[in-house]
Amino acid sequence: MQPHDVYNRNFDVATAELDRWLPCLADVADVDREATGAYWRVALQPHVRCGCPIELMLTRAQTCDVEIGPEGLSNQPVTDFSLYLPLLQAVVDGHVVHRRWSALATRCVLTREIVVHLADGREWSVRRVVSAGTAATEQTATASDHVYLPYRRAHAAVLSRPIGLAASGYAV
Repeated sequence: MQPHDVYNRNFDVATAELDRWLPCLADVADVDREATGAYWRVALQPHVRCGCPIELMLTRAQTCDVEIGPEGLSNQPVTDFSLYLPLLQAVVDGHVVHRRWSALATRCVLTREIVVHLADGREWSVRRVVSAGTAATEQTATASDHVYLPYRRAHAAVLSRPIGLAASGYAV
């Protein structure tokens, strides 16, 4: 834990930076922001149907809660304020994978995890055990991934072009 005066100064700087960034999302997400003397919280609900919702709460008690898609963490220690803006940006950019590991024989879900690929190459993840399996079950488990779309579809013009030989420039 950091001394409270240092932590509170870093808290104020980090939340001010997040507050400056949030208005750029008004056209792509419902932004629910709340700040009190005890915490700062934001929830982003994307307008695009397959975007990943996220909620982040930072507290003056040096803990945070994070919910990304269907997974979440509560009362985690805040160790590095520089993580939160890149984490939110990566979710907005659609760099989130929801992975389910299932037993090969029974298809029973063993674990679920959220993996967020940050712009600097790091990965942030949370993994939850749903059903304990044997060592053999876990070694043969299969993964199925659900990926999320970016909130802002900047490449929509490229994606909407017709695909085929004529679009590739070859004569038909």
